[in-house]
Amino acid sequence: MIVRPSLRAPVRAAVIGFLLHALTAAWAWRTWGYFGRGNVLAWIDFPVSLAYMHRDETALLAASLVAGGLQWATIAALLTLWVGSALRRS
Repeated sequence: MIVRPSLRAPVRAAVIGFLLHALTAAWAWRTWGYFGRGNVLAWIDFPVSLAYMHRDETALLAASLVAGGLQWATIAALLTLWVGSALRRS
């Protein structure tokens, strides 16, 4: 797949955002106790976490990794596009 140079940075930012979220969620899941880790994941993925907070433990982690990762990938890509367009204007 050939990616245009103008879309290369947002794609890389999306992948990096997804991976950073996955690392952060896995770290929070391992280091926080039973009560705290669900709360930490809820705050990390706040708007999206309302859709999957009713799930049990393993499904909660899986939903956080997928849905929260996609949320943060989208935020990273949009922020990269916004910064890139602001720099091109000046």
